[in-house]
Amino acid sequence: MASGWRGEGGQHQGARPYQEDSWALKTLGDGSLLAVVADGMGGHAGGAVASKIVVETFVHSIEQGGGLSDGLKDANNAVRRGAAGKPDLAGMGATVVAAQVRGDEVRWISVGDSPFFLVSLGRIERLNADHSMVPQIEAMVKRGMLTAEEAEHHPARHTLREAVMGEKLTLIDRGSRKLERDARLLLCSDGVQSLSEAEIAAAAVRPVQALIDAVLAAAVEHQDNVTAVKLERQW
Repeated sequence: MASGWRGEGGQHQGARPYQEDSWALKTLGDGSLLAVVADGMGGHAGGAVASKIVVETFVHSIEQGGGLSDGLKDANNAVRRGAAGKPDLAGMGATVVAAQVRGDEVRWISVGDSPFFLVSLGRIERLNADHSMVPQIEAMVKRGMLTAEEAEHHPARHTLREAVMGEKLTLIDRGSRKLERDARLLLCSDGVQSLSEAEIAAAAVRPVQALIDAVLAAAVEHQDNVTAVKLERQW
């Protein structure tokens, strides 16, 4: 893997009859390590096609010398082209979270609700923004407009405010962070959130399959597809 870093990934379809997530892990020519996770939407065919297009196009764009913003732009355009003239793929799209790590720094970009976690110094922190309705609904709880139980079962809770669908993107999260020596990074589809952040952090020190197994052991009804890619330092 890339100098100073290694990565691994895994996934499971959960209780769904099909897999709509895609992921990639790539060592680049400059020695950095790139990870990408996409969670498809638009039905069985559309979601699977969209996530595959997003991941493959994103990686190709970066390999050709582009930055993370270029990867997102190219992936968005590729989804538009992929759906053009194909009624069965109309409305397809995907979330995406991508991270590039080298030395003691990580840079990331994301659209949608797929979380990007940093586990370091005994703490877990979500680094990227959640582009679903969850933050708005939780804000309503804080203002006393909803109870916690009402928020948990709100019908719009998992509605996306943004996704890679070939249209103009208005919500894009991007950032960078200096990392401690013990840092572990997790790029996930939202299916991992059947676990609490504390449970995710506990699993982060083990192989990725342990995190997938923990999600499945939680046995949440209608468990979504779950994908996780972990980046950690080589010793």
